[in-house]
Amino acid sequence: MKTLKLQAICADIFAGAALFNNDNLSRDYQNGGYRVIRLTDIQNNEIYFKDCLFYNKPDYKKNRYLLQDNDILISSRGTIFKVAIYYKDGAYKTIPSGFLTCIRLNPELNISANYVAAYLRHKENNIIMSNAKNVKKTSDKKPKIQLKLSDIYNIEISIVSSKVQKEIDRLSYEATDYLKQSIQKTQEIENLISDIYNE
Repeated sequence: MKTLKLQAICADIFAGAALFNNDNLSRDYQNGGYRVIRLTDIQNNEIYFKDCLFYNKPDYKKNRYLLQDNDILISSRGTIFKVAIYYKDGAYKTIPSGFLTCIRLNPELNISANYVAAYLRHKENNIIMSNAKNVKKTSDKKPKIQLKLSDIYNIEISIVSSKVQKEIDRLSYEATDYLKQSIQKTQEIENLISDIYNE
């Protein structure tokens, strides 16, 4: 099976914006600000926008981090390897935090973002353990991920047929729809419980 380095199938790969602490972030959006996706905003392979914070300081340099539709986000720092796809909703200018790396596929190659994201999840251990210098043990024995851009550039991706990629697309969309319905039902249950206690 043909393999290519990730860099060869990407239009861009870049680290997220350096936002040193949450003092720079706000729960409320101000005109001209940026919605920030943090590691904590990625759960179950999806981005949860509900708890996203906003960076509202005027800073044109942050435009270089703007996410585009179908960008793949992976955790390059932290203790949990996370992968999610950003789907542009048009609501806010959105940027990733510095603990995330953005992988932007080359659209001319017609490679499925769902396939690449699924492949990266499947190869999690190989990716974070590929260079022992980039893995440190924390006090609770979990490996602390420290992936440099050069590590991510060199991840080997197996290139599969368009038929397989389309099937992965179909299953991914179904899984996303199922998860959204589950979240909606859970919220409805919470609302009913809240109504009971507020009576």
